[in-house]
Amino acid sequence: MSALAVMRRGRRRAEALMVDACTVKPVAGNATDPSTGVVTTTYGAAVYTGKCKFQRQRGAYPSNPEAGEHRWTVAPLELHLPVAGSGGVSTGHVVEVTASVDPELVGKRFRIRAGDRKTFATATRFSLEEVVD
Repeated sequence: MSALAVMRRGRRRAEALMVDACTVKPVAGNATDPSTGVVTTTYGAAVYTGKCKFQRQRGAYPSNPEAGEHRWTVAPLELHLPVAGSGGVSTGHVVEVTASVDPELVGKRFRIRAGDRKTFATATRFSLEEVVD
């Protein structure tokens, strides 16, 4: 069996495990509400919408950075997307979980820290970071 045939079979099997759904958008900037002064992040058009899988990143543990008098937890995750159709997804984009087997994930947002492209990939894997206050 050729390496390409094995890769194609691996992609089908990897995609069969992608039972969650998400939308990936670039950050466009910030908008300030003129009456309240509240600043919110604005997003561009979606670069990916579809099936995905979330997984705790192997070998990575949550960290507790501090800045000033504020301390928060950063918990690294991995996002798996199909290889075909995820070419527009890149570092800095924001992932929103729109459906999941784990109802606690729905509505959560993550920032893409880094991507992983390779020749015989069965899925495109992205390192994510969720900041929890």
